[in-house]
Amino acid sequence: MILHASRQSRIMLRRRLAVAAALCCWPVSGGAQNHAAAALLSSAVIRRRLEAVPSKVADRRRELENLFREAGCAPHLIEQPVPHESQPNIICVLPGDSPGEILAGGHFDLVPAGDGAVDDWSGASLLPSLFETLKTARRRHTFVFIAFAAEETGLRGSKAYVKSLPAQQRGGIRAMVNLECLGLALPKVWASRADPNLLKLYNRVAASLGIPSEGVNVDAVGDDDSHPFLDAHVPVITIHSVTVQTLAILHSPRDNLSAIHPDDYYQTYKLAARYLSALDSALQ
Repeated sequence: MILHASRQSRIMLRRRLAVAAALCCWPVSGGAQNHAAAALLSSAVIRRRLEAVPSKVADRRRELENLFREAGCAPHLIEQPVPHESQPNIICVLPGDSPGEILAGGHFDLVPAGDGAVDDWSGASLLPSLFETLKTARRRHTFVFIAFAAEETGLRGSKAYVKSLPAQQRGGIRAMVNLECLGLALPKVWASRADPNLLKLYNRVAASLGIPSEGVNVDAVGDDDSHPFLDAHVPVITIHSVTVQTLAILHSPRDNLSAIHPDDYYQTYKLAARYLSALDSALQ
């Protein structure tokens, strides 16, 4: 996640974040959307992939490609060059029965102050597991899992991806689900940026898993790779775990594996997998 402010002004931003958290929690009603079953991976697999976090960006790219191959994506794995960047976007495609696309993304670059385990290896390393989970059932939509390069230097990877899309393909994207800074707590959503229909379905899926549905807006704090898609009129939703108490971990030496709660992280994986499956059924 890009943080808008210097460390000296974080106190003011934390106060804004506290207001957002207070305003954006909502009750949930209704059952979960019917959707094709997703066979969940074990918590041991999810944790092993998280704990493989390398400290250098080039090593993170290679490790992600290895994880995608391990998950079975080798025939559909793509490196997309990003202008003026040494690292490409890593793209894994799960073909569906229609050209309509559902995207899931996270970024693999980091701020050198910490290990970047939270921001955002936690999101990027979950993508191969989500591919492996969803491939167990036939899908209506084509799923595209994207590990973005160069998020921290201005969303360059996601901007390059959106810019590269032909108009017809861009118009066929039904949803972009961004995974950002996971495992600090149970999952939250960036409610003020989320598409209303995507948000409603998220609430129902979270309720079906017994996970509290909470929104924490981070407009005053930072930005993420959902923004270029939002500008391109693609419906977006960001799942994250940033709270008033955990904001200071980002871009600091505290951003390491010890900051991530394994049980909360696994619950986030379960929710993301079920949510993507539900989107596949719910979106037209």
